[in-house]
Amino acid sequence: MTSGSDQFTQLETQILRTIEVVKTTRQELAAARAQIKTMERELEQLRRERDLVKNKVESMLETLSELTEETLV
Repeated sequence: MTSGSDQFTQLETQILRTIEVVKTTRQELAAARAQIKTMERELEQLRRERDLVKNKVESMLETLSELTEETLV
């Protein structure tokens, strides 16, 4: 049978472990949120680049189409 003092020490140890887990979890959450923000910015940049490339390709296709039409006439 464990004494009251031993039980208190065990409880104290469990509480300290829980506090460390909470601290670690908060740090990991903050890091994950920062990574999400970075990835969102990168995604937005990629979307802008995609739109630029899409517009350039569409413009080139229109020009090619116009050249093809002129050649056929």
